[in-house]
Amino acid sequence: MIGFFRWIFGYVRFSFTGGFAEDFLTECFADGMEIRDVVRNSDGFDACCNLRIYKKLHHYAFRHGGKVRVRKKRGLPFILLPLKNRIGFFMGMLAFVVIISFLSCFIWNVEIVGNDRISETTISVYLENHNIKSGVMWSSVSRDEVCWDMMSEFDDISWVHINKMGSTARVEINETRLADKDGDEDKLKGIDVFRKELQVVAYREQKDITVKSIKTYKRLRFFTADIPLYLKKETGDISQQSESYLTVKDTKLPIGITESEEQFLASESRILTDEELLALAEKKLGYQEEQEFDGFEIINKTQSHETDADKCVLSASYITRRKS
Repeated sequence: MIGFFRWIFGYVRFSFTGGFAEDFLTECFADGMEIRDVVRNSDGFDACCNLRIYKKLHHYAFRHGGKVRVRKKRGLPFILLPLKNRIGFFMGMLAFVVIISFLSCFIWNVEIVGNDRISETTISVYLENHNIKSGVMWSSVSRDEVCWDMMSEFDDISWVHINKMGSTARVEINETRLADKDGDEDKLKGIDVFRKELQVVAYREQKDITVKSIKTYKRLRFFTADIPLYLKKETGDISQQSESYLTVKDTKLPIGITESEEQFLASESRILTDEELLALAEKKLGYQEEQEFDGFEIINKTQSHETDADKCVLSASYITRRKS
């Protein structure tokens, strides 16, 4: 760090020749002149000091019959010296620093980590409703209050924290551990052979959902402004939203297009026959078997069903064992 600050303020390596070097150094040290890295040579010595001290050394050298001369110049002042008459360059640097400092006061990116059971879309919508989104100033966001509200709203969240990482809001989530639903889970872990019953219900009246039409609406986001590129928007049965921003070195800029897709659905009802109703119940039972008996082999299965005017209830009894 000392070397870095010396480079920032600038320093020179000079030589002292033609006089009494010992007396020159003695007087400089006595007056508190910081001269370092002294190297003896045939005519005198070489050393380093900062710019302020070097300007005073000529008077000391003259009193002791010698002279000092700069050999090397190091540091930021000497790099910027050729640009001292270019006011536009320094004004541009100042404007750049001011703009970057101003933009860093806003949230430009929201990053969500640690979520497994809760979808990222659900969390993103919740954060936007609580004013944590692109283009919002950090000072207008109460991160602690949002964290407490999230832990109260979501039962699956045991801990959450919103970290400020430059212009990125990093939402770190720790989800709760799932408890066993019933005693059968313990049996699955500790006993190789066990008995279990499943039951599913299939309804005779079914609705076929079809997409009637799809409409797309675009909005231009420019910093905090959100400009619609349409005259009128209709809200559909299913809404999907996507965003596309300009990026520079993997960093999102607050300029981009927000596109929302509205899907309008149509439903048609149909009545299943007894055969179709039973086939639907068996299909639902098959899905449930895949979830319940993953890693286990079914040794024996018995099933029965009851059908009435509205529904079919399919019950099944199993004896299973763990796969080797």
